Amino acid sequence: MKRALLVILVLAATARADNLSLSFLDVGQGDAVLIRTPEGKVALVDAGPSSGILDILKREGVEKVDVLITSHHHADHIGGMVAIIKKFKPKLYVDSGSAYTTTTYKRVLQAVNDAGCQFAQPKKDSERKIVLGSVTLRLFPQAPEDENENNNSIGIRLDFGEFSALLTGDSEESERSWWMKNADGGLFRLVTVMKAAHHGSRNGTDLAWLKAAKPSLVVISCGKDNKYGHPHKGTLDLLEEQKVPVKRTDVDGTIKIESDGKTWNVHKKEGQTSLTKSPLQLAA
Repeated sequence: MKRALLVILVLAATARADNLSLSFLDVGQGDAVLIRTPEGKVALVDAGPSSGILDILKREGVEKVDVLITSHHHADHIGGMVAIIKKFKPKLYVDSGSAYTTTTYKRVLQAVNDAGCQFAQPKKDSERKIVLGSVTLRLFPQAPEDENENNNSIGIRLDFGEFSALLTGDSEESERSWWMKNADGGLFRLVTVMKAAHHGSRNGTDLAWLKAAKPSLVVISCGKDNKYGHPHKGTLDLLEEQKVPVKRTDVDGTIKIESDGKTWNVHKKEGQTSLTKSPLQLAA
């Protein structure tokens, strides 16, 4: 398996469009976030609970995946990984490298090896960057390994001009607290869009994290009528109290956001008008 000594992947620019496309895919009770850059580069963070992700990507018109990131090793995030790797053979595969292992995860690692993907992990003490043309993915320093695999999640900040997004897997309060104490505040402060960690569960969002991020929109990825009760009422109440707009895949389906680096649009379901938002206003 190829391991990256330095995780700064710079993919050369090609013919570019004007916008970044960020889609929180409706994969049921799981996570999959599709990133398409103006230069035509494609990254996928998590792959949902099953190989049905291939049909979803086909409907989205995806013909390649350059970078594949596993936020952590739970099945609802890696169930479709083997199918993705076999079909698209991404150039780079990113993983926390935690010791949590299942049969499904072993199959993912074997597929990575067979496909010849470059294997990379976040650093322990500082951020790493993946540069996809005009879009940068900044990987948080990895928190000390935890017995709870949720707290081994990879943290990612996406930056494109004045637009930003925060993706932190299923991280619970202890991991987020570690990041707030040990990571550069520029990674998690003042973002445009934030994915609620752990599908909007009670331990996936807390007031301190929300006040630091100050998102203009929170997206919750969860399955309709899921057995876990996600999103938790306490999380929804907190977001309402803080006056943060929310979009949910169980209600809204796939949530597609486009940005030109200054403004951003949330596309609604067919037949509805998209929402146009101003860029994040940075505090003094």
